[in-house]
Amino acid sequence: MKSLFTVTLLLGALAAVVAQAPPLTLDSALESAKASRLALQASRLLVDSARAESRAMGAQAPLTFGMGQSSRADLGATDQDLFLSHSVDIFGRAAAGRSLGRARLSLAEADARKASLEVQSEVLRAFFEAAAATRLSLVAGELRTLSETLRQATARRFEEGKIPEVQVTRATIEFDRATQTATLRNAQLKTALTRLAAVTGLKEVPSGVDVEAAIPAFEVQIEQHPDLAAHRAKLQEAQAEAGIADRENRPELEVIALRSPWRESPSQWGARLQVTWKLFDFGRSRNERQAAVKRAESAQAAYNEVLQRTRIELQALELEIKAAQDRLSSYEAIRKAAVDLVEKSRRGYSEGFSSLLDVLEATRSLREVEQELAEARLALDLANVARLTTAGQILGENR
Repeated sequence: MKSLFTVTLLLGALAAVVAQAPPLTLDSALESAKASRLALQASRLLVDSARAESRAMGAQAPLTFGMGQSSRADLGATDQDLFLSHSVDIFGRAAAGRSLGRARLSLAEADARKASLEVQSEVLRAFFEAAAATRLSLVAGELRTLSETLRQATARRFEEGKIPEVQVTRATIEFDRATQTATLRNAQLKTALTRLAAVTGLKEVPSGVDVEAAIPAFEVQIEQHPDLAAHRAKLQEAQAEAGIADRENRPELEVIALRSPWRESPSQWGARLQVTWKLFDFGRSRNERQAAVKRAESAQAAYNEVLQRTRIELQALELEIKAAQDRLSSYEAIRKAAVDLVEKSRRGYSEGFSSLLDVLEATRSLREVEQELAEARLALDLANVARLTTAGQILGENR
């Protein structure tokens, strides 16, 4: 019987440990989103496609094999019944194609980085909103406990005949309000955790999050911003297209190995060099080059615009973060004073030195300060998320 009791206690302890799953960390949330979000998988597939296209665009001209037979000897080719030909790239067409392929690959990589930043921003916002909801839920629970203690003390003093019944009613109303607030905060916490599970791709809603998590310090490298990278890629693409247009009317050199016609015997083999030159294309290559040059100028102007706007936005976010940090520090000091006031008021009321109104007012002040403190912390976290996104930084990419 004793051993059965011991086993039962051990199983109960084990069940309690399993039930208390560790809170979700920031790194775990990001890793889960990186592995499961279909948007990221789609962007990676587009990068793979652009890489294969880049290799194809930079490939040399194909080696061509030809073989034919005419029904009549006087019809059809006389020296191409069997041949092997290859265009020799001596004017840089393949190099121009490789440049264009690399530019389009860079554009696909910029789009993939933009998708990663969007997913990261979604995860970080949802995570910090869940952390704020956790703090508010904890505060609501603590205030409910304070209200319950106050109600019990009020009931005891009423039974002793020291206070009127109206104060018991007021304490009961305050307790009911605190209970309703705690219920609401718990529901908001469940909603925030459910949204976090959705953006991270988790199959199960996490039991909680690490409320002490914060974005690590990082060095701003503005050139990593995907919009800037995309405009640089568009500039390179337009320059490569201009290079292709320049080479469009250059001569083509073809090396051909061929056999004498089938009807001739004995067969003979020979080689031929063929130069082909487009004399006049009615302005096509010139206009293509001009269009490419204009696209390059447009991409450069767009790049300068985004660069200037991003720098200004980062400066504004630095000011916003500084203000949020100052606000958070101020509210932490106010909260400490409010907690002391509630404790002194509650103890004084229990000993008969203060009124119920003093305790209620102190408790209400604490509730407001705790809520504003959570909001200030969330504002600081979201400002850091905005700075991270504006800087184009992806957490963990340099590990």
